[in-house]
Amino acid sequence: MAPPDGTKYRAIVDTHRHPVGATLRDKMAEAGLFDPKKPLPQANAQDFVAYRDFLDLDYGVSQQREGGVTLSIASNGGEVDWISGLLKVSTVDALKFLRDEDLEIQDRFPGEFAMMANAHALEESCRPVVEEMISKGGAKAIAVSSSYGDGTDRVFLDSPRAEWLWEYAEANDIVVHIHPPMVALGHESLMQYRLNEAVGRPFDSTVTAARMIGSGVFDRYPKLQVLIVHMGGGLTSVIGRLDFNWHLNYDGVASPPAGKPYTNKRKPSEYCKTNILVDGMGFSALGLRAAVEMCGVDRVVFGTDYGAVPYGIKEHVQIVEDVLPSQADRDLVFWKTSNRIFRLGLTDTEPAASALVTV
Repeated sequence: MAPPDGTKYRAIVDTHRHPVGATLRDKMAEAGLFDPKKPLPQANAQDFVAYRDFLDLDYGVSQQREGGVTLSIASNGGEVDWISGLLKVSTVDALKFLRDEDLEIQDRFPGEFAMMANAHALEESCRPVVEEMISKGGAKAIAVSSSYGDGTDRVFLDSPRAEWLWEYAEANDIVVHIHPPMVALGHESLMQYRLNEAVGRPFDSTVTAARMIGSGVFDRYPKLQVLIVHMGGGLTSVIGRLDFNWHLNYDGVASPPAGKPYTNKRKPSEYCKTNILVDGMGFSALGLRAAVEMCGVDRVVFGTDYGAVPYGIKEHVQIVEDVLPSQADRDLVFWKTSNRIFRLGLTDTEPAASALVTV
């Protein structure tokens, strides 16, 4: 049952939040992505849609409070290449820019935001910035894109260039938050009907997850934990197909001449129970049920994509309530699993606890 009228959860941790500070907002305006003199929302030909929820942080924070979110974990890891291009600076300088803006947001809204260390998975040169953000800035995870580049030059996270990231994350028990890029795999066929956003981005995450499994990333780093947004992309729909491909590979059926055989040691679906977490962002009770079945309720976390998506906090809360009748399971999704994997330090007896309170 949903909480009675007039009540709210004392703790809901949003693991998928994209706040924009004043400096980045001004840079977007300077680049012509939106006109600050005109009313929002606005859109451009590059599939960028500017909403008040995204560009007016005071308004956005008021909405997350109204939706019941008590702590948002902010990231822009999927957009590092895009922001680097926007600012016309190197990747490292873009990461420093995001670091400074995130810390400013955290100071401006004390207790309402935690941060991730944004990174470029394929550029080890960003490692010092990542390490500093974690050790001194209090970052709770490392946020990266599911792919980089475009066309035949697009590179996914099974690349050997990402090995530094997996090694560092496992050694330091840091979750890696995987988010699709602004312009996703297949975008050239998806720029109508907002399909780049609705289909392309989750597809991008699905491909990188499948490649990470097949290439043996989780066998080389068995303690590695990754959080894939948007309910894991399309993993729930294809995980059975990944399993039967793996069985065929290991039962002696030769790979196609141009193909590469799987190198992972276990069925792909097993890694969803040990190494892969997903968030519940997808506006789908059916999708949430599938995610819980695929990963286990203790490996699904609350996430909204709020800001970039200008609604959905209350809708996502309601979906969790509708799908999970058990209060213990809701607590896992709303805050307990996030508390564990991000090491937030919340307890049942603190103000940010999961008990229901009348408002």
